[in-house]
Amino acid sequence: MIVAKHRILQAYAITYAPEKTNTARYQEVAEKLGIDVETVAAIVAENVGNV
Repeated sequence: MIVAKHRILQAYAITYAPEKTNTARYQEVAEKLGIDVETVAAIVAENVGNV
């Protein structure tokens, strides 16, 4: 499945909660969009910085 970078970043932004770790957020986005966690982490790191 092809998912646009902006959709991954939008989904990542929506998962924000003070008590959540980045790893938990990556997992949530990956499950929601049907992609692997490594892809989510790479896209976020590339576009948001070292998070």
